[in-house]
Amino acid sequence: MSVQHQDGGFHAWAYLVSAWLVELLVWSFPFSYGIFLNFYATDPNFEHSSSASLALVGSLSSGVLYLTSPIILPIINRYPWHKRNAMILGVILCVSGLVGAAFSTKVWHLIITQGILYSIGGSLLYFPMTTYLFEWFSAKKGIANGVIYSGTGVGGVVTPFVVETLLEKYGRRTTLLSLAVAFLVLSVPCLPFIKPRAPVAQVVDIRSINTRFLSFSPFWILFAANLFQGLGSFLPSLYLPTFASDLNLGTTSGTLALAFLNGASVPGLIFLGWLSDAFDIRWSILISSLGSALAVFFLWGFSEKLAPLLAFACIYGFLAPSWSALWPRFVATSDGDDPRQASSLMGIFIAGRGIGNVLAAPIASGLLHPWYLTNKSTAAYGLKGYGPLIMFTGFTLLVSSLGISYRSIERQWRHQHE
Repeated sequence: MSVQHQDGGFHAWAYLVSAWLVELLVWSFPFSYGIFLNFYATDPNFEHSSSASLALVGSLSSGVLYLTSPIILPIINRYPWHKRNAMILGVILCVSGLVGAAFSTKVWHLIITQGILYSIGGSLLYFPMTTYLFEWFSAKKGIANGVIYSGTGVGGVVTPFVVETLLEKYGRRTTLLSLAVAFLVLSVPCLPFIKPRAPVAQVVDIRSINTRFLSFSPFWILFAANLFQGLGSFLPSLYLPTFASDLNLGTTSGTLALAFLNGASVPGLIFLGWLSDAFDIRWSILISSLGSALAVFFLWGFSEKLAPLLAFACIYGFLAPSWSALWPRFVATSDGDDPRQASSLMGIFIAGRGIGNVLAAPIASGLLHPWYLTNKSTAAYGLKGYGPLIMFTGFTLLVSSLGISYRSIERQWRHQHE
């Protein structure tokens, strides 16, 4: 196997397309969980279960995916010849998780299958794929990362409608079994094209990861901003379908809003990926965090009809999920561009979002209670217990904008160490 060129050529583009499809498959189900949540609430097997337990399935299905990255990435970097085996095992576990969920009769069954088993399998399939990004792309890694992450958005447009239609026509078991078969059929052909740029023997490095970035203050600023962003960003996609039902807009309206949110992330990811390559990353941080926070406060918070809700979904979807496209630049800012070190650092930033996602469901369940404006306003702030949830979401996104201060912290850090 000869060494291929970076940033172009058949193998680089074949990797990019295959990685995009894997991204679509792995993440579109967790990001469409709001449709399942709305359905499970009326399923005879789960209708007496707490909303917090049902929401936990969704936060685990995405949160565990994020959280396992700093465990899986160092192992597969240490033993790169096992990446293919890890991806095959990942496909098996994902399919098993969906099949298991199809036959679940209690909430804890769903937590284990759709929540944990699926996400562990997704991690084993997904993260080996991400390690090759820094091999195949260098100057274009920001936009390449944005293109790959846009797979989640495309899947997030199609999957909610597919899931809603299947659930309404055929029920939970047939829907989940059909999704399991589709996952298997679509993922397996991608595996041959997800491969290293150079022969494994030439890229293996058994040195331990350099932890000098832990003493680098800008890393902690970016990590904290990333954590707060993860804490709030998942909540709208989780609760929009239920929110639309509570507004008496109908199930399809909630599905449409979720599809708009996921669909808008496609151009958003590509745009912010390009912006982070072309300009100072502080512009990308500010646009994503401040813009999405304002959308939450002033569009979601005052939604009464379908039109403002869809406007919120589009603007929020363009700005908030696009944060993921900034991770390669966070990595480069924290500790350079060494591919092996970079993939491990990438795992740390991904896990930071995972911490936020896992905490989001129990926090949201605690916030969904009547407050001062409940029934005193016709806007979303006065609808049931959504006011505190909306305020919390907007506040966490607003706090993430403090990531722009990393540059001034970096100057101080370098001045102290000169």
